[in-house]
Amino acid sequence: MKLVLVGFFALVHALFAECPAPPVSPDQALARFHELDKKAQVEFRRGAFAQAAEDFRQGACVAPENLRSYYQLFGIAIGAAAVGNFDQARQALEEADAQRPSYPLPLAMLVKINLTAGETDRVKESLRAAAQRFPLDGKLHAEFVKDLLHQQLPGLALAEALRFEQSGDQDPESTITLAVLENNADAFGDAVRHALSIEAKSELQDEVRASGAAVAGLAYENLGQLAEAAEHLKRATEFAPMREESYLALARIYEKQQNAKSAVEILQQGRKQIPNSPKLLLALGSNLVSAAQFPAAVKVLAELVQDFPGEADAYLKLAQAYREMGEARQATTTLRMLARRKPDYPMLHLAIAQSMLAEDAPDRPAVLEELAEAEKSSPADYDVYYLRGKVDLEMDKPHEAIAAFHHAIALRPAEPGAYYQLGLAYRKSGQQGLAKEQFDRVEYLKSQPARP
Repeated sequence: MKLVLVGFFALVHALFAECPAPPVSPDQALARFHELDKKAQVEFRRGAFAQAAEDFRQGACVAPENLRSYYQLFGIAIGAAAVGNFDQARQALEEADAQRPSYPLPLAMLVKINLTAGETDRVKESLRAAAQRFPLDGKLHAEFVKDLLHQQLPGLALAEALRFEQSGDQDPESTITLAVLENNADAFGDAVRHALSIEAKSELQDEVRASGAAVAGLAYENLGQLAEAAEHLKRATEFAPMREESYLALARIYEKQQNAKSAVEILQQGRKQIPNSPKLLLALGSNLVSAAQFPAAVKVLAELVQDFPGEADAYLKLAQAYREMGEARQATTTLRMLARRKPDYPMLHLAIAQSMLAEDAPDRPAVLEELAEAEKSSPADYDVYYLRGKVDLEMDKPHEAIAAFHHAIALRPAEPGAYYQLGLAYRKSGQQGLAKEQFDRVEYLKSQPARP
């Protein structure tokens, strides 16, 4: 293996020997070196290994003499990584690290290479080495946070974010990232502290302060401090009025406070800034329904399903608005539109059956057909059998109703409604004794303390 690696390095060193003619002056050569170095590092961070390797190779050709072999090792390492030779890449970077142990770039590259290779244990080794040797390099640990989050390693990312904080670095983007990680890790108080430190800095751009205000609002929400959450999320909408997430989060806070009026107002404000956002339209329509502003809700939700027909939840809210306005047939039509577009939507046939029964002259056989379809997808749903029993009873089919109510009771034996309806079915079939048993059971269940 050692001979193979020696041969590999010899080949690559030979390639580096074929450098193009250098720039005319040393100053030009140095400027070109810095340009290629910066470009190669950016490409490497993006994962564009082949381009980075070529720029490191060219950079080595114009590098100062004391850095030439060092940058050759970078070209070797990244070139090997580009073709999946991660062992060779690691060896070259370890050699570069040994040459300049006070420079963090080789370790930073080792973390990236090991992440790309899926070598989590090696990632941890490189992170430990970086923590021991460069504890105060906030920029380094902030870059690690981004890489670790990209690879969905939030635990390691949080540890690096805390190292960033301990470094004393004041980088706003990294501080916000730390606050987000802390919020996700249930460290809500720390998340608030870091997020507020960004929101309060008037010298920062409004977009950055908006991020701090938004994270503070989310952390306060998780702490159950809804008034504080609303205050900071409102500031986020003022700092960055084109961000829909802040309007949606603020509306959610108002919903938790049972303040549909304020939720509608903030969502209407958001709609003025972002008129074609389906998320804002759905939230606005839903809150208009909650605020009993049904005609306005119909207008918003009808526009939403017309412009964004794939927004399945909008059909349900639109149907609810129609139903509240007494337009049950239009509600049914809306739900059938959803069924044509998304026939596998959960419990849709049950919803259609319920809507049909609210119509002035319901087609009960058609309702039973919808319930049969609902049973196919949800054979253990209590409401399917309970509703079927009621329809059978209305159609003067007590024996079928009795079977349906027994099925419902088997699914929810502590639910008094099905026993009451079963009693009615027994009474209609002439079985008065069994009817009385069911009514007595209803009274018994009602007398029991409510379950938590």
